Amino acid sequence: MTTALAVDLGSSSGRVLAGTLVDGRLEITKVHRFYHEARRDGEDLVWDLDTMWTELVAGLKMAAEQFPDAVSISVDTWGVDFVPLNSKDEIVGKSLAYRDERTVRTHEAFRARIGDEEFFELTGNAPATINSANQLFALTQEHPEQVDEIDSFLFLPDYFAWKLTGVKGWSRTIASTSGLCGPGAREWSDEVFTRLGLKKEWAGELNKDLTVVGPCTIPGLEHLTVVRAGAHDTACAVHGLPIEDGVKKAFFLSAGSWSVLGAMEDNPLISPEAYAIGLTNEGRTDGGVRPLFNITGMWILQELQRQWEREGTPTDTDELVAQARECAPCEAVFDPDDPRFAEPGGMVEKIDQALAEQGVAAPASMPEYVRLVIESFARRYARAIDDLAAIVGERPEQLNLVGGGARNHLLSDLTARLANVRVVAGPIEASILGGLLAQLEIMGYLDPADRPAVIAATAETRVHTP
Repeated sequence: MTTALAVDLGSSSGRVLAGTLVDGRLEITKVHRFYHEARRDGEDLVWDLDTMWTELVAGLKMAAEQFPDAVSISVDTWGVDFVPLNSKDEIVGKSLAYRDERTVRTHEAFRARIGDEEFFELTGNAPATINSANQLFALTQEHPEQVDEIDSFLFLPDYFAWKLTGVKGWSRTIASTSGLCGPGAREWSDEVFTRLGLKKEWAGELNKDLTVVGPCTIPGLEHLTVVRAGAHDTACAVHGLPIEDGVKKAFFLSAGSWSVLGAMEDNPLISPEAYAIGLTNEGRTDGGVRPLFNITGMWILQELQRQWEREGTPTDTDELVAQARECAPCEAVFDPDDPRFAEPGGMVEKIDQALAEQGVAAPASMPEYVRLVIESFARRYARAIDDLAAIVGERPEQLNLVGGGARNHLLSDLTARLANVRVVAGPIEASILGGLLAQLEIMGYLDPADRPAVIAATAETRVHTP
């Protein structure tokens, strides 16, 4: 038996998990969970790095004690955020969060340097105020006194990997979300750095994923090796997708509060059509590319449930979805990407208004609202699959639906039927599975050729046919 330890950091919580390879399958154990949040420091929105660090070390020590056969550690996080450091490796200023308003205040100045379409052509990333490029530019504009003090910056997973080892690195999969690399993220974009007035020496050479960072130097964890198993959580998820032999083309859909639809390609997709749908080209652990774009997710259903519960009606998601399955197909649906649905509160009234604009009566019951939301999402996913297929030049034979949405049988059924594609729902925790498998491959305990068989033996999946 061999065990790998994974630190999975989300924007509101973190987890430490262990994956033990036993008889061709991976047994995953959740060892430690903790919560953190971006908090206000004056007018700034900052990450609580101290809590993240303290808790992940505590979780790793618990895991190492529980699994003395553990051999490695990896860290994955969300994209774009980073930590600026001085020559003494002290944080410069604050570890600001991607939702901090500074990038909005400096957005027009950014666009004066690089316009939106040109930014996409230079980087392969969709223009967005949350991109690392926008964040670093905002830092230079609002805190010019910090520019000469900065010696380097590290993306969050690389920052924690450095804290664990003393070795600085810049993982390709996380750098691919930054807007600082050329299309495909195989090298930094000198032109982006130059035109934004950023110092290229702040970043070292891009590191390939599926490589070793170095031995852990934390007391009690020195026997463990820190590796790059996919620093970006979605890259880990794609590494853990169950794709059967013979499937020539598969798309993936990570469905949670927000949804991410993507393909797996050898090279980035750069075209006016790709730009028009907001496509962004991010890196895969194996060196390939994940062209993907964001779609509004199950946030709308979550907001509905929050509203009903505030009004005194308890809800159970599984029960509501089961009841929604018995409801008749909807007379009309709404567009989940309508900006009104991105704001919290009053979701029932917003849905009613959207239907009234089509001359359609509001749903008569909670299950009918749920049916409407799920059917609206399934239709949106079907349109998105058509849009992506047109850019890729090939329709998928399979859609891998992962994340929390994989629990929703009705969503999978309707998406399969409306998109006319075979849907494989699950695993829910694809990023954890992929990251752990990648570690075992790096450390030599799993032949990459055997990964599909281990995924098949480990992942809980359902197949939904059109």
